[in-house]
Amino acid sequence: APSVALAGWPEVDPALLVQDSVTCVVQVAGKVRDRLEVSPDISEDALREMALSSDAVVRALDGKGIKTVVVRAPKLVNIVPE
Repeated sequence: APSVALAGWPEVDPALLVQDSVTCVVQVAGKVRDRLEVSPDISEDALREMALSSDAVVRALDGKGIKTVVVRAPKLVNIVPE
C-alpha cells in the first residue's frame, strides 16, 4: 500500500463549487417573514415579483400599501409598508 506521505494533493473540481440555489430572506417592516430558495443569478426584478407574490408577505402586508422595496439579489428583499 502506498504511504500517505507520498500521496498527491486532492484536486479541486470547479464544477462542484457552483451553488445551485441560495436562500433569500424576505423581510416586511424589518421582520423576517419568508425565505425563498432562488438561483444565485436571479435578476432583481424577478426576485421582487417572487417576494411580493409570497403568501407570507401578502399576509404580513394585510392590505397595506408598499412604501419601498429594497432588493439585494440574491440574498435579501426588504419591504417597507406605508
